Amino acid sequence: MRLRNSPPRSTSFFCVVMRSISAGPQSSGRPPSSVDRMLGFVRLPHHVGPTRASAGAGTAGASLTTPSDDQRGHNVQTPEPVRRRIHIDLRAIRDNSTRLLGSETASYADLRADAYGHGAVRVAEALDAEGYEGFVVSRELDRAALSHLSTPLLDADAVNSDRITGGSLFGLSDRAYRPAMRVSAEVLAVKDVQAGEGVSYGYSYVTTEQTQLALVGVGYAHGVVRRASNTAPVLIGGATRTIVGAISMDQFSVDLHGAEVSPGDLAILFGDPASGEPSILDWQHATGLRAAAIASRMSPRFERSYT
Repeated sequence: MRLRNSPPRSTSFFCVVMRSISAGPQSSGRPPSSVDRMLGFVRLPHHVGPTRASAGAGTAGASLTTPSDDQRGHNVQTPEPVRRRIHIDLRAIRDNSTRLLGSETASYADLRADAYGHGAVRVAEALDAEGYEGFVVSRELDRAALSHLSTPLLDADAVNSDRITGGSLFGLSDRAYRPAMRVSAEVLAVKDVQAGEGVSYGYSYVTTEQTQLALVGVGYAHGVVRRASNTAPVLIGGATRTIVGAISMDQFSVDLHGAEVSPGDLAILFGDPASGEPSILDWQHATGLRAAAIASRMSPRFERSYT
């Protein structure tokens, strides 16, 4: 029985599942301990309810790991990699570039901060024949990596700042231009919860009805801004939902509100609104942070692809 002024029940599954994914039960042959049971290696406590873990049957820990041999020949459990993806649409960048150059307001492309997280080398190669008077870069590393291009590499203080295009080139400052970055991450587990369950650290979100929560395997260690907690949209299960609770180091939760989601699905943080995906400008509005800052923070730990 809960006291009238007692704190909400913690959805403990979401505080420990990543540890169970990373560790897995040891292969020493010992019987499972109370700690194993708490972490979900055997089964979760009764009040936590049923879960569906990625990769199928078995216990929550074992179902997300595959056996391998360590250097001593012992059979150990190693985690399967969590899918975290960033896709950059170079066609969108070129389309935006054509429009900006046609407006006669852009002469220089701003490729600082690794082209706002889009990858300076790949972006510069895509724009090298577009007719820019120069690429604005900020580090010697950029110059070394871009030295094979025909477009001059310039410092920002060497050009007229009114002639530099940056945010619009990547769809980061105006909805009239196509966003080029799509960020997604794998759903690790789906959890049934009752009303009154507190989610993540601090219980900043408490469920108001029986629902399902999805655990998405990406967090602030990968560059997801913590200001997105309880505010930013995510496309998941074909529906736009909101991140709930505090974003942790390598995961966040989403209240599904009836959306059909399974472990292994991809949740899209932001991408192309023309395809029904949240825009990075939606994240800008939700967090109060500039879209350029949100994109530039994305970690190299993401798997990246370009078209």
